[in-house]
Amino acid sequence: MEAQIGGGANQLFRSPCTFMKKCMFRVLSVGAIPNHIAFILNGNRRFARKHNLPIEAGYRSGFLSLLSVLKYCSELGVKYVTVYTFSIDNF
Repeated sequence: MEAQIGGGANQLFRSPCTFMKKCMFRVLSVGAIPNHIAFILNGNRRFARKHNLPIEAGYRSGFLSLLSVLKYCSELGVKYVTVYTFSIDNF
């Protein structure tokens, strides 16, 4: 089960020197890096259902993916990040 948890972004960037990471940084470094990026998290429960996992595993997967994205924002020099998360199981 552990191999399934982590989300797409986390799996792409698992190794610090992956080909995809190098390509992404090269493309993003060509233009101006924004000072602020906002993320809206969505689909954690759908991910869990699709992979026959407990809902909590979907939230964990989203969290791990977010950690990866925040790490890369920092490495790229993004100064501010807003993360909008909302659940309480949508009321």
